[in-house]
Amino acid sequence: MDGMPGLTPAWGAVLAEAASVCLESQGHPVHVELRVDGSFEETFVLERLSVSRQMALSHQDEEEATELGACGVAILAARSLMDLVVLHRSRRGTGFDYWLSPEWDSLLEHGARLEVSGIRKGSETAIKVRIAEKMRQIQRFRTSTPAWVSIVEFGRPLLHLTKVSRPSLRIMKP
Repeated sequence: MDGMPGLTPAWGAVLAEAASVCLESQGHPVHVELRVDGSFEETFVLERLSVSRQMALSHQDEEEATELGACGVAILAARSLMDLVVLHRSRRGTGFDYWLSPEWDSLLEHGARLEVSGIRKGSETAIKVRIAEKMRQIQRFRTSTPAWVSIVEFGRPLLHLTKVSRPSLRIMKP
């Protein structure tokens, strides 16, 4: 992964390694199709790294590797599908992981929030449950900035990418 304004090449390499370990653990070859659904319907070919013993040992924590790998896949998809790059990582407790923006927009006037979650291998039900959890999570932090929820499932592999709509004001009869 090349660098981005808020993502060094070194950190991009960590994300690529983690994604590669996750894909290899599911028996995927070096080139594997990634299906994208949600707000987009697309298929990409992912080219993962060849996983060395050292790389596998570096990513022994499956939960962390899955989350980091999912971030790598989601960031690449955001660049390919929406021409958005990482402007910076979010702080813990903000409800999302990354601030995205067109590369030329350092003021976030055209930016978006990205919340990412990864599943090493999960059922359709597990994916739907995770999508619902993450949608609720990011909607708790009401702001006018658009938001995206990304769920990466490495078993298929699948990327579910959905734009979060802001809750609307409703008037209901008693």
